[in-house]
Amino acid sequence: MGSTGSSLSVLTQDILEEYTILTYLNKAEILHLYKLFSRLDKTGQLQNLEFRFPPECVENMFPQIQFNPFKDRILKVFSSEKDEKLSFEDMLDLCSVMSDKCPDKVKAAWAFRILDFDEDECIGEQDLTHVINRLTGDEGQIHAEEQKHIIDILLNEIDISSTGKIGQLEFMHAVGKISDFPNSFCFRL
Repeated sequence: MGSTGSSLSVLTQDILEEYTILTYLNKAEILHLYKLFSRLDKTGQLQNLEFRFPPECVENMFPQIQFNPFKDRILKVFSSEKDEKLSFEDMLDLCSVMSDKCPDKVKAAWAFRILDFDEDECIGEQDLTHVINRLTGDEGQIHAEEQKHIIDILLNEIDISSTGKIGQLEFMHAVGKISDFPNSFCFRL
């Protein structure tokens, strides 16, 4: 592994160790991500861990994001600057949450943020409309009355406090009952 020594000039052993403590990723996964990001730099080595990569670069590296109907939300939520650009550390956060080693409750908390389109800390009718539209394609695939019916059922089942919106704890409780959720909120490096 001849390039590991040069990789460690910016990604020191101490930083690598810190990343393994702060994420659900192991050293090999972190180094793999570093190499992916380094390829984007013309020098072949990522010189600045804070450099913010544009969405197109991140999408090209990760087809799992590129073809996800929520890619803009994923990029915005995981962007430390909320500009849909990701630094190396932002990408570590994303890959850590998408790791199969990440606890379901942590995954659910991030999923909630992704689906909270208006960022009002709850998932309401408008948010659910966005979710349905993205999952079914462009608007108009499902008639408005069918959408309203689906939303009413979801709110009736998940909105325990009867506020007309789904809070984070209610969402996490509901998602906890979906056995396949951790697998659907996961990708391999």
